[in-house]
Amino acid sequence: MSAIYTKAWYDELRSMLNRNDQVAKNAPRGKYRVLADLKGDGLSPYLPDGERRFFIVLMENGKCAQYFEAQEPPPRKEFDFIFEIPATVFEGVAAGLVDPVQAGLKGTIKITGDMRILIKHAELVNVLRDVYQREVETDWPQGRPPYS
Repeated sequence: MSAIYTKAWYDELRSMLNRNDQVAKNAPRGKYRVLADLKGDGLSPYLPDGERRFFIVLMENGKCAQYFEAQEPPPRKEFDFIFEIPATVFEGVAAGLVDPVQAGLKGTIKITGDMRILIKHAELVNVLRDVYQREVETDWPQGRPPYS
């Protein structure tokens, strides 16, 4: 079990994604660079209000080639998709408490990119949620969501 936001946790996620047949089946072919921009919202014990974390995910032909945290904000123009997510929402997804599709539809997660591709591969979001919720065992050293 790896603590959230550690290199071991990212490596475990990448490994789980690459072992999951449903990810390979539902992911778009080709290369896609994804940026997740997490923003501290005053509730997360892991990301203070106003601070940010940047996760870069590179998908290549249904496999996760890279999944890591960047120390500096990367140029947005380098990415096919950008997800801007409040930290508590991301942590809620990782804990299995938040449905990312509903959060995206409600505007809680702001999405930039070609929505036609996301709609065409919508089942992939459900598969990814299942990987976070059921396959990756996350350690929560500062407490698990929901936060009081």
